[in-house]
Amino acid sequence: MEMESISVSNTTASTETSERLVLLIAHNKAEQDLCRNAILAQSQLYGVETATNAEEALAKLQTGRFDVIVMDYELPDNINGELVQTLHKAVPHCPMIVITSVDSPELALKILLSGASDYLPKITEYQKFLPRSITTNLQRAMLLENLRETYQRVEQSSKDEALLNRLIVSIHGSLDLEDIVDKAVQSLSGEFKISRAIICLTSDPTSSMRIVRQLTPEGVDAISEKSSLFSQYHDLLLDVGERRPLVVMQDDTFAFAKDVRAELIQFQILSMIMVPLVYRGRLMGLLHLDQCDYARCWTVGEINLLTRIANQLSIAISQARLYQIVETQSTSIDKLTELCSQLSTVVNSTREITERNESREKVRVQLSTREIEVLRNVAAGLSNREIAETLHITEGTTEVHVSRLRKKLNLGSRAALVRYAYENHLC
Repeated sequence: MEMESISVSNTTASTETSERLVLLIAHNKAEQDLCRNAILAQSQLYGVETATNAEEALAKLQTGRFDVIVMDYELPDNINGELVQTLHKAVPHCPMIVITSVDSPELALKILLSGASDYLPKITEYQKFLPRSITTNLQRAMLLENLRETYQRVEQSSKDEALLNRLIVSIHGSLDLEDIVDKAVQSLSGEFKISRAIICLTSDPTSSMRIVRQLTPEGVDAISEKSSLFSQYHDLLLDVGERRPLVVMQDDTFAFAKDVRAELIQFQILSMIMVPLVYRGRLMGLLHLDQCDYARCWTVGEINLLTRIANQLSIAISQARLYQIVETQSTSIDKLTELCSQLSTVVNSTREITERNESREKVRVQLSTREIEVLRNVAAGLSNREIAETLHITEGTTEVHVSRLRKKLNLGSRAALVRYAYENHLC
């Protein structure tokens, strides 16, 4: 009894100081002790907690503290191996090592397909291989997690670029100020799923902010331009060093949030973000987005994207204002024609750049990086052998890529691939 107490005490201490925590699920006390001692003897970085059945294991997994699972396949409640699937569904990214007395390729395949990451037969002194298996599977899990995070970042970046391109096409396609701000709030409201989208402009940096466009869904009250929300933020923006996005939650306690809390409550704003509109150092207005149905936490990625959108909106507004000045004040027909031509050139150039970027983005989403490289080389007139040498791949692989390109793009010939590459600005 005393020895058992000491063992439990040591296990508890190890889990408190360990960097990696193992959940050992085994109903046989002797095998449980054998595996636990082998793991603890390998490294002080490991801690071990034990469970003797499925119910106890699932309860412990709910804490989210475990880095790896070691499970005995011969558990009485592991009916037809269903426990492996259950554990995998509970913690899909946690590596699971299954030990079993049956050394069978068919069983190993079944276990791995059920969600386990490794399989260890109970051959003589099998416990000695357990620590190495744990280390290997932990390293593999970390690598997979890094790959998932990288993929998510790349995917989000691609979505952000596509969203930005859509907005650029929308707002740079006109020189009419009302049309620009109307398209901007419509696009922002749809893309970000917000409660209100407001654009305020000022004739000069020291003048008060004026709401030029406000979009609110049914059931949400409009905000008056006399609201202190805009005047308070405008006061901050007069300091050039403070010209940055401002995120406010209704329960925030910093000075600005306290000053406008009554307004936030009045208009049922749970969270909001305001972004300055600045062109060539000149304050032109602000962009306001808020959420009334839940306390939205604006991510760094969303804030950066809104800043880029605000920059493009500032350029479009500046161009529209310049166009208005030219229309109303110019008395020289020649000068008016020249300036309008210059502005049209700017708009057309911006549209062409945007369309080119959209075209490239469309191709990049549809094709893999390797397929784009092969397509560019095909457009350059290289043969399959030359492409293979350039990309350090086999000629057979090159032929497969070219065949897939024709199938994906629904093109019947190599010449059609060349034309497609040039039309989509890949050369």
